[in-house]
Amino acid sequence: MTTSADQIVDTLEVTVLDVGHGNCAVIRDGTRCVVVDAPPGTTLFDELERCGITHIDHLVLSHSDLDHMGSAVKLLWDTRFLVGMIWYNPDGTKQSKAWQNLARQAYLRYREGALLNGQRNLNTASSADLAFSQRANIEVLHPDLEMATLGPSASATPIGRLTANTLSAVLRVSLNGSPAVLLPADIDALALERMISFGVDLKSHVLVFPHHGGKAKTSDSQKFATTLCQAVEPDLVLFSMARGGRFSNPDPEMVSGVRSARPHAHIACTQISTHCHRGTPPPAGNSHLSLHAAAGSSAGSCCAGTVTIGWGSTGLETTPSPQQHKEFIQLLDRPLCRSDSISLPVPHSRDSSED
Repeated sequence: MTTSADQIVDTLEVTVLDVGHGNCAVIRDGTRCVVVDAPPGTTLFDELERCGITHIDHLVLSHSDLDHMGSAVKLLWDTRFLVGMIWYNPDGTKQSKAWQNLARQAYLRYREGALLNGQRNLNTASSADLAFSQRANIEVLHPDLEMATLGPSASATPIGRLTANTLSAVLRVSLNGSPAVLLPADIDALALERMISFGVDLKSHVLVFPHHGGKAKTSDSQKFATTLCQAVEPDLVLFSMARGGRFSNPDPEMVSGVRSARPHAHIACTQISTHCHRGTPPPAGNSHLSLHAAAGSSAGSCCAGTVTIGWGSTGLETTPSPQQHKEFIQLLDRPLCRSDSISLPVPHSRDSSED
């Protein structure tokens, strides 16, 4: 499919990529682009190439977990792309090879001129510097300056024990002034309580649910989901997760909490959860999927797949539409996102709170 120059200029959207177990969003205003999180795999690269993107204004890494930054080094080194600025917060508790490589390669690429404007830290005082277009606005809602300064620690601080998840950057993207997508990475109950106590406005049309819908380790899962959705008031709740593998997301208690807070909101997963369909994915019914790159497309494991929230003639529009997704889930055994499935027995779910 060929994209015309007029279509590129008119593009105003947030694309939440199906990357399996991970998070990644591409924010576009015409030819301008911001990438939020870069997990392992090729999906992000496939999407950038599909869109003809060669210049990334900002590469934003919410925190140091591999499923959010595992391909950042590769992106910095890929000669097809020029990165303006990379954003992340230091994490002295993270000793992974990937995180160490990122620190080293960011320095090398800046020194060689391939990282144009260097590196900046993410906190609530950073929003103005993340500006990249007049129609798309990015706000940093968390962490605040005090939490970001303290940083992750193995021991307790006066605020509490701060982990990489606690300090995950929470971003809200607005399109033409309308709060479109909330990207809360892997925030935990402490981070949520902090934002609510400070009166942070979290309202957004779409919520990409934190931690891929995995169990809340330090709080009641259903209560966490209910509190979050009461604060965000989303019309669409999206779980970015993989079918099968190490985890079985989303946790049914999380889905139940979403449903209790927002009974009329649409709920969707990027890939088909094993809670919803235990056998081979339906061989047909993928006509609802968009043309964007998606990790689950080759295996037929997409549910909503890659989801785009764009600005159209009627305002914010979602692709695939909720109605298209509702029609697809009728092919599944017992989709959790359907309200009459919440109370059904579900398979055992492994605790995914540490990833």
